[in-house]
Amino acid sequence: VAARMRPMPVSSPRLSLSGDAHTCREGQHGGMLIALLALLGVDLIVILVLLGIMLSRRRWVSHQPGAFKGAIRVVDGEVPGLRTKWQRGYGRWVREVLVWTKKPMLFRNELVAVDGLAGEARAAKPGEVKRVGSDPVIVPLAADGGARVEVAAAGDDRGRALGALAVSAPPPSR
Repeated sequence: VAARMRPMPVSSPRLSLSGDAHTCREGQHGGMLIALLALLGVDLIVILVLLGIMLSRRRWVSHQPGAFKGAIRVVDGEVPGLRTKWQRGYGRWVREVLVWTKKPMLFRNELVAVDGLAGEARAAKPGEVKRVGSDPVIVPLAADGGARVEVAAAGDDRGRALGALAVSAPPPSR
């Protein structure tokens, strides 16, 4: 049996480390290539499913009644789940409660109980908040516990950002 087995020279032109299937010896790496593609195929399916879930969630959140795209931050005090830096997401009002859905995954909702306006709505300064739309408007809100938050939204979404508070709010100051 040992007489039939010939050692293959290392410098053989049929061996290649480049992964080219045509330069491999007959079927030597074919099984590994199939296993690698199967593994990549499974991972690709998982990625596609997660992407589909995320896109459908974003569509569902953005199509809720009164939903608006914007950013939120805490100015004074503490609000659980929110930070002092601008966080993008989608907001909508349920009576006196602002429901904020955080980006990028849109799976976490933060509830902000609002007592009323903490000042006048104002136009955002250039570069103050990004990616909320054209002519951003900042709405200061007084939250429960003495906290103050600011919500930024596109100028077209000003009414949605104010929610039920829109009746008593004057137009934004420039």
